[in-house]
Amino acid sequence: MKFTRTLQINATDAALLSVLLPIEASPRPSRVPLSFVQRRLWFPSRLPGGSQVCHIQMGFRLRGGLKEAALQSALDGLVARHEVLRTTFGVHNGEPFQRLGPADVGLALKQDDLTSAADVEANLAELMRHEAKATFDLDAGPLIRGRLVRLAVDDHVLLITMHNMVSDDQSRKILTREFSELYAAAWEGRPTQLTPLPVQYADYVIWQRRWLAGEVLERPSDYWGRTLAGVPTVLKLPTDRTRPVRHDYSGSYVEFVLHEPLTAHLKAQSQRRGTTLFVTLLAGWALVLARLSGQDELVIDTPSANRTRFEVAGLIGPFVNTLTLRIDLAGDPTLEALLEQVSAAALRAQAYQDLPFEQVFERANPPPKQAHTAIFQALSEWQNNAAASAELPGLKLEYVGVREGVTQHDLALVFAEVGEAIHGRLTYATSLFDRSTVEQFASYLQQTLSQMEVDFEQRVWSVPLLSEKEGDRLLAEPNQTGVAHPQGRCIHGMLEAQPQRDPDAMAVDSEDQSLSYCDLNARTFVAPRVRPLQSSAANSDAPPRTATMNFIEGTRDVTEAELQANNITRYHVTKFYREQITNSGFYDHLRHIVEPSFEEFESPGNLDTSGEHDNTVAPGFQHKYAQTGLLLVTDRCASYCRYCFRKRIVGKNSDEIATDLSRVAQYIGSHPEMTNVLLSGGDPFVLSTAKLDKIIDHLLPIPHLESIRFGTKMVAYEPKRFEDLALLALFQRIHEARKTTVVVTHFDHIGEISADAERNILSLRARGVQFLNQSVLLGKVNDNSEILAKTFAKCHQIGVRPYYLFQGRPVKGASHFQVSLRRGIEIAHGIHQRLSGIQKTFKYIMSHYTGKIEILDLGADRRVYMRYHQNKAPEKIGKIFSRPHLEGACWLDDLPEE
Repeated sequence: MKFTRTLQINATDAALLSVLLPIEASPRPSRVPLSFVQRRLWFPSRLPGGSQVCHIQMGFRLRGGLKEAALQSALDGLVARHEVLRTTFGVHNGEPFQRLGPADVGLALKQDDLTSAADVEANLAELMRHEAKATFDLDAGPLIRGRLVRLAVDDHVLLITMHNMVSDDQSRKILTREFSELYAAAWEGRPTQLTPLPVQYADYVIWQRRWLAGEVLERPSDYWGRTLAGVPTVLKLPTDRTRPVRHDYSGSYVEFVLHEPLTAHLKAQSQRRGTTLFVTLLAGWALVLARLSGQDELVIDTPSANRTRFEVAGLIGPFVNTLTLRIDLAGDPTLEALLEQVSAAALRAQAYQDLPFEQVFERANPPPKQAHTAIFQALSEWQNNAAASAELPGLKLEYVGVREGVTQHDLALVFAEVGEAIHGRLTYATSLFDRSTVEQFASYLQQTLSQMEVDFEQRVWSVPLLSEKEGDRLLAEPNQTGVAHPQGRCIHGMLEAQPQRDPDAMAVDSEDQSLSYCDLNARTFVAPRVRPLQSSAANSDAPPRTATMNFIEGTRDVTEAELQANNITRYHVTKFYREQITNSGFYDHLRHIVEPSFEEFESPGNLDTSGEHDNTVAPGFQHKYAQTGLLLVTDRCASYCRYCFRKRIVGKNSDEIATDLSRVAQYIGSHPEMTNVLLSGGDPFVLSTAKLDKIIDHLLPIPHLESIRFGTKMVAYEPKRFEDLALLALFQRIHEARKTTVVVTHFDHIGEISADAERNILSLRARGVQFLNQSVLLGKVNDNSEILAKTFAKCHQIGVRPYYLFQGRPVKGASHFQVSLRRGIEIAHGIHQRLSGIQKTFKYIMSHYTGKIEILDLGADRRVYMRYHQNKAPEKIGKIFSRPHLEGACWLDDLPEE
């Protein structure tokens, strides 16, 4: 980003930003933490396709007499000089860290010979594409690789590829400059003239962690918090295709040139108004985005080199930070007013650039279920087009252009000054846009900038985006604006079709919940991925109407009556969870959680599955066991899992959700034997923290309550929910009331335990929060003692007590997930054998309306032995009983009473 004007900030901020600790070489911990930039790159680097977008490739054409020994010496010297180039990354207790390799590790140079190839240039281009896409192993390394391609005896191409975890754009120039000197020194047989580096990247990381704390962090945090309060959650650009569920990093680009007279005029206008050419170009781009989206407010990212300290000026490493500019076009400002606003926003962002981007993003507080946000959609950048100077003795060096085929943003606009003209490159996500569409966007931008040359007093919403020639052409074409109204279609039918056009558009927006058309359709039209019902002839003998559904096993036709009877088929899961299970290595197991099957559609079962019977003592509150109360606080959940056994999924509505919390608190207060309350329902953490606070207000004064428990799947589905500072304050309130916060997780498979979840659990445990885990035994998903043993071992490792393994209940639409009692007992024994070294074990439990029953064993007398684990009648607890076993029995009621 290119700024020249100085913006005044208040004295307090200026003092805090100027008094900085020096960056010095310091002792290294055994595990060096990641910098904030590296933490931002860590997660996408591990997603499918995400690593490619984090690659930096450089190409040098070397014509002349190349000395390969000198080349190897120069590359080894770079790795020895820059510690970050010999760094790899590991994970300990869910937290990623850096490993620093020895200085003599060197850089292996792969060599290819294309001298005999029929088409040398075509083969070179293909090899470069392959090299750019080849993934890095962050754990094993190395994260820099070299490849030398021989085209002829005196013609070579050197490719150097680095991962963004160890490099950035500025690092390219440093590497080129130092490579030139190291090669020349080796070629000439002399010592290098490079001055020793005062610090290494790891020293910068340690300094950053020390400096960005306390009031120094608080001031820019306050600024960004104020600036991004109520920021738009999405930039609604007109796309050619709907946004894919899984992030697709495939990209392409369109190039354009602003002719020299226009460039000269924009420079003069910028200088006259006390700003820079880049800010003027950025203002034009903001106008185009606003007009395309129809939004008054938008946010645009712009990268900053973030090398403000002299100690790091010569370091290779990832320093770049992303600044977020919020731009408001409400009130239809003039072009001049827009330029002033963009200039002020850019300069203030630069003044507070030390706050890492991921912390800025957190202050925007995006909705936890948002698949994408405006902060990641549009980027604009100014590039210094001057390449780093490099002279190699005996060689003529040329830079080789590397064609990029990936993008992190929906649209990324880069400007560079080439001679007397401005060259632009508009990179776009090919999953969303056609090339012709993006070419039109570039045309709009050129026309907007041309209008700045004409009249700066024009209003932004009136600036013509089409040139006069284009306007005349459109007027000359036949009018194609007529739209056929969908005759014979009802409102619900059009609502069902809307998700196919724009699934992420908001259909309903209320105080604490927003529903996209996709969500709304999932809740109202009971079958996902269903082709429209086929109408039959209008006579009494006509066959029933049918629809075609896509199942795991394939497609099949179902009747309208079947659709209405099987409302369990609706589903929705978070983007995070889909990505997690996709990359877990266990997708074949976990896909049954999120995709419907024939068996689900046809499975029997009953609706009254929670075993409440006479246990509901107040609306939304059950007292099933003497010591524990169950408070149903919401009918919503983080996800509609395939196997969700909560009664709201199988036909019940929200009438049972607690409405009179005073009455509930009064009941708990009159039952001193009740020491624990479990908040459940759905999932309590889908509620706002403010609503949870109000619920907790009624529970904290009750003296005999020892713990407040939260049953949740959010740790797996949306772990960032637990980074909410307000939620941490709520947990602290419970602690100060001398009660224990217990989070009851529902990790059913090791593939659900993400690095984010692990990190949050460890952080919360350090604050005194306790964790228990309940897993449900599920056919096809985890009916394997090895898988469950790994799940429980991982839970134990991160401090989550493997608490219960639940026998699945016979729920309508999910009973095919049931595992027989015989098989369940075998699995439980297998888990115990594999977990012999773990002190905290688990209990194999059946949650029945009579109480929680521990399943012990299948005896030689062909009886199932069980024990009352929890029961409303205290005298029953601990007593062992048995029933005759029937092959295939899955539930207590399947076993005959004597």
